[in-house]
Amino acid sequence: MIITLSSWKGGTGKTTLNTTLARLLADGGKKVLLIDLDSNCALSQVFDCIMKDYTSMQLLSGPLDSFDGVYRAGENIDIIPGDIRMSRLNNITDSQLKINLKRAGLVEKYDYIIIDPPGYWGAHSRNAVFASDVVVIPAACSRIDFAATRLYLEELRCCEVGAEIFICINCFNNKTNLPGIYDEYKNEFAGFVMDEPVPYIASLKKITGGQNFIFNPAVKAKLLPFVKQITGGQNA
Repeated sequence: MIITLSSWKGGTGKTTLNTTLARLLADGGKKVLLIDLDSNCALSQVFDCIMKDYTSMQLLSGPLDSFDGVYRAGENIDIIPGDIRMSRLNNITDSQLKINLKRAGLVEKYDYIIIDPPGYWGAHSRNAVFASDVVVIPAACSRIDFAATRLYLEELRCCEVGAEIFICINCFNNKTNLPGIYDEYKNEFAGFVMDEPVPYIASLKKITGGQNFIFNPAVKAKLLPFVKQITGGQNA
């Protein structure tokens, strides 16, 4: 299964959710490949895999017969790191990543491929979306995130994206959320909003700070509904 977490804007917790999803799946014995398409290389920095000779830029542009850009990121996790030069690569078709993943034989090697595109709608985000089986739009409980989610969902529907689409309300906190905004999400985007929001978990900020983060049982229990719905009910 190929999963992309993508949004119209940055600051939605995309990298944290990608890292969380990958580690929970890997902890459950699944083989995971991360692909960083963002020139900020945030996901690559989480796994200390930056400034490599081979990156996702080569995965998109080829040649694939000599591609050697898969690096070990942890137990059951590999990564194709991002590239700070990625913004130079814009003359690619929207289906190039989907084609190249198959040509490189990567789809068959992993249980899950998780793609981290930049936080805007461009060539790399389109490639991620059109390669995916599932697209997750992370959003916080704010007016700007609400407006960005509406724009992005409209764009995906106009493009007739074939992936299953979820809207994930992230960092949910009844005490600090904008009053009523969660109900507005559910009313406006009925059928897309995930069954349960991802709660605000203070310790989860540490997951992007190093590879030694360990989920305690209480935190894992709060996050498993997110993983299960995205993956169709499979246990992590």
